[in-house]
Amino acid sequence: MPNRVLAIDPGFDRIGVAVLDKDTVLFSTCIETNRKQPHEERLLTIGETVRKIIKKWQPQSLAIETLFFNQNTTSAIKVAEARGVVLFEAATAGLKVFEYGPQAVKIAVTGYGKADKAAINGMVRKLVTIPKSTAKKLDDELDAIAVGITHLASTSKHK
Repeated sequence: MPNRVLAIDPGFDRIGVAVLDKDTVLFSTCIETNRKQPHEERLLTIGETVRKIIKKWQPQSLAIETLFFNQNTTSAIKVAEARGVVLFEAATAGLKVFEYGPQAVKIAVTGYGKADKAAINGMVRKLVTIPKSTAKKLDDELDAIAVGITHLASTSKHK
């Protein structure tokens, strides 16, 4: 049974994206929107990019981090809208959707629910094969890979 997953670390200015198959990262990137564009055009860019990634890589599921509310509700609303676009594209493509909270991702990747970014990034590089040509990753990409690792670990337990 194929277990290819599209993993998303949601954001608005930058969205971390990764496609994993077992313990290998097949693809990762950051979707970056142009701050000078109107809000709706930025959402359109996110949707179109996610659609192209789904079409090219043919994942069976989407793993996405749940929204973590900080102090800034305006940016949280924009991130929620970007998540909505991603969820829409996943549903349109018929992907099964799985959501994971930040603490669940930290526990799955490091074994510790209060792990910092450095610990998560270090473990991500140990847990999966990242192509050498793309070894230098932005934090958002590594966060997306961590969400993918969480999904693959949790779904392998239920087989």
